Amino acid sequence: MALPRAEFTDATTANELVEVFADKVKGGIFVITGPTTGGIGGATALALATAHPSVIVLAGRSVVRFQDVANEIRSISPSTKVIIVTLDLMSQASVRGAAKEIQEHNDVPRIDALINNAAIMAVPFSLTEDGIESQLAVNHVSHFLFTNLLLSKIKASPNGTVVNVTSAAHRWHAGDFTDYNWQSRSYEPWRAYALSKTANVLFSISLAERGVRSTAVHPGHVTGTQLTNHLTPNDYEVLPALYAAADMEHMPNQKNPEQAAASLLAGALDHSLPNGCYVHDCKYHRADPRTEEAMLPGQVWKLSNKLAGESFE
Repeated sequence: MALPRAEFTDATTANELVEVFADKVKGGIFVITGPTTGGIGGATALALATAHPSVIVLAGRSVVRFQDVANEIRSISPSTKVIIVTLDLMSQASVRGAAKEIQEHNDVPRIDALINNAAIMAVPFSLTEDGIESQLAVNHVSHFLFTNLLLSKIKASPNGTVVNVTSAAHRWHAGDFTDYNWQSRSYEPWRAYALSKTANVLFSISLAERGVRSTAVHPGHVTGTQLTNHLTPNDYEVLPALYAAADMEHMPNQKNPEQAAASLLAGALDHSLPNGCYVHDCKYHRADPRTEEAMLPGQVWKLSNKLAGESFE
């Protein structure tokens, strides 16, 4: 028996969520970035397969990392077509190539949900080949570009939705994007991550303002995935101060990838959620009030256009 929506919790799994919204998955077309084995993206793809979508597009930098996911999708749902696209979010040329490949694919006449899941977190300072701080580039700017290049396919679906995977870490950032490349201050990996996650929230707000359905989803505190494998004990030492400064509970309940993926799927499939909203534990939550500043979404959209080298309206 399917779980009632009111009973969604932090322990709800992706499969339980899909069971509730199976009618919105069957025959649907979904694009997921960063669908790695053992990660949130992979768990999202496998849960979708249980309700037999028409197409799942797996887009990521290393095909080897999600080949097992592709094979398992085919095992769960032989009728589902799996399309693998190489997408390196450190390179806007790669983003453009991936979007073009999807746009021209005969089996993708529309996109019912684009799930912008791929991310990096608290990495050492570096600039991409496009001259952008790597966390802002991977977590936001490249997804901004990818989404806008696919927007005609998303709009071709009656309920086309963009899910931007954000984080509660957006509460650690004050919303100032002036020095986005850390040129006039010392680089702080966690603060840079928070800035990129704030951009995710603002991107969903901006899409909603433009009539595109979108949610910004915090998957929860997930350990054991490739997102955190590089972190050392020293990397975690600054977290208590960041949590305290944002008046947040330190280190909330941990989730496994299947539980984390449930919120991504709620953001994609539960159309009762307000457009542009922030989702956590499969439900609407209020994002940091600073993201509600009227001018901020527009300012970040303008900056994103500049960094992407295009002028999307």
